Amino acid sequence: MIRKRLITLGLTMLMIPSIFLAGCGSNGDKAKTNNKGKAQVSQKEDQDKKIKDKIIYALWSSPTGVFSPILTDTTYDDAVIALTYSSLLKFDKNLNLVSDLAEEYEVSDDNLSITFKLRKDAKWHDGEKVTADDVAFTFTSITHKDYAGSRYGDVEKIKGAKAYHEGTSDKIEGIQVIDENTIKIEFEEVYSPALNNIGTMGVIAKHVWEKVPVAEWKENKELLNNPVGSGPYKLIAFEAGQYAELESFDDYYGEKAKTKKFIFKVSNQETAQAELMNGTIDIADISTMKKRDIDNLEKENLKVIAYPNSMFQYMGFNLRKDMFKDNNVRQAFMYAIDRRLMVDKLLEGNGSAVNTPILPSGWAYPDKKLLNSYDFSVDKAKELLEEAGWEDRDGDGIVENANNEDFKVVLKYPTGNKTRELSAPIIQKSLKDIGVEVELESLEFGTLMDQVVGNHEFDLYLMGNNLGSDPDPKPYWHSTAASDEKGDYGWNISAFRNEEADKLMENGLSTLDMNERKEIYEQFGLLMNKELPWVYLYCQNIVKAYNPNLKNFNPVTFGNFLDVENWYIEE
Repeated sequence: MIRKRLITLGLTMLMIPSIFLAGCGSNGDKAKTNNKGKAQVSQKEDQDKKIKDKIIYALWSSPTGVFSPILTDTTYDDAVIALTYSSLLKFDKNLNLVSDLAEEYEVSDDNLSITFKLRKDAKWHDGEKVTADDVAFTFTSITHKDYAGSRYGDVEKIKGAKAYHEGTSDKIEGIQVIDENTIKIEFEEVYSPALNNIGTMGVIAKHVWEKVPVAEWKENKELLNNPVGSGPYKLIAFEAGQYAELESFDDYYGEKAKTKKFIFKVSNQETAQAELMNGTIDIADISTMKKRDIDNLEKENLKVIAYPNSMFQYMGFNLRKDMFKDNNVRQAFMYAIDRRLMVDKLLEGNGSAVNTPILPSGWAYPDKKLLNSYDFSVDKAKELLEEAGWEDRDGDGIVENANNEDFKVVLKYPTGNKTRELSAPIIQKSLKDIGVEVELESLEFGTLMDQVVGNHEFDLYLMGNNLGSDPDPKPYWHSTAASDEKGDYGWNISAFRNEEADKLMENGLSTLDMNERKEIYEQFGLLMNKELPWVYLYCQNIVKAYNPNLKNFNPVTFGNFLDVENWYIEE
């Protein structure tokens, strides 16, 4: 009975055509029996194999050490978190939601609540039992007024969350711990991505984090650098700029990791080819590598896999600054940069230009025929700048405004992504051609995050936007996600504030009708295509090279570490 209910609601609540929930929520004992049988078979097979004791995974930038699933703000920290923390549900290779900490769940008939039944054998890395109180604590912490992460938008629809967030209530009515292993989450209204956003959020340990005020979490390096999770691996050593070393967790509730140690090594894309060939790294993202070099790796018997990216690259404007408030200026920048040339030359065709902040491969991306493609045109760009009042009045090649102030800006960008680094001078030259002088400033990723996201100290910046499997844009674009306060991390980084966009985003979360959601997000996409709070650059396909003896490595979009506990290298 429950299983039938779950199948019915899986398609409507997640709104992702490729996701089906059949057998994922209430499979219970059957699922555990199958896993156990599978484990026994695999253990028998492994007796005849000699397995390498570690896997070394290359990262091109260092994790910052913010190893908390509800505070993380970089994909490099996410990599460590993916192995050390668990969530109620997780994705399989087909983007089906399947059991993780929750072995069962049930959605109410009115679509306003979800009840999760937790497995009883889950433990934290320090040996404590994982309970419903931990789940309640996680969601409650995200709604706390002093919470400094980016996940509030995922939980604000929980009944009473807003009142708690604003300090008018001392508890959240919609978070109900039924017993040690059961929790019910009730929503104020229909919330279409509920299972996705709530179910896949990493759960943190109440007994660890409750000792420190929420306002101090973001700065507490002791807690952040030494995570206590419930995933298949636990962190045993971290050296910023060098590596993060993880070890398999013996009491993991699932199948114990086949490889004892997993090491994230901070490496260099310049030396990646040699390191892959000599075996000092086993897995590396080679998306930015030249095709001839990728071909050489395959000739050396390394394996290569490619799949769609969940991230696109962009250049953000600081809309707090007067020079960018005229949309003609922003459109001029879009026309001035030859993004198709970037795709052809920098990516060697391994990707596509992006014209709105939605994944081109996703179901919510608008009909391309309706979007302005902003085809490269220096003349059009100059015309728009002139309409905005910027002209080269003194003949020095730099445009000035009516006050004779030169259009000079600084473009900040992080080190670590070679293609993005190469984009910076191309953008600099392109804007110079229309009379805008751009100074380039490269920064370590953590420093850039502090300056740009935390303190809003920038003109322009380059970054990648990593999107989730549900296209909900509210965390990045709603007016409430913007901040002008120093030290306050606002994930609407450019400070885009638009009432029409706000309304569309809210409407997109309030319906379970997939066609209606698609229509709403198409309108949103068209609006963002016109307003351009960012210069949308390109979406590059992910390409990874790996040790030919690595088994069970099958990454997918939104699942770089899918079934990581089953990865191993035969010696």
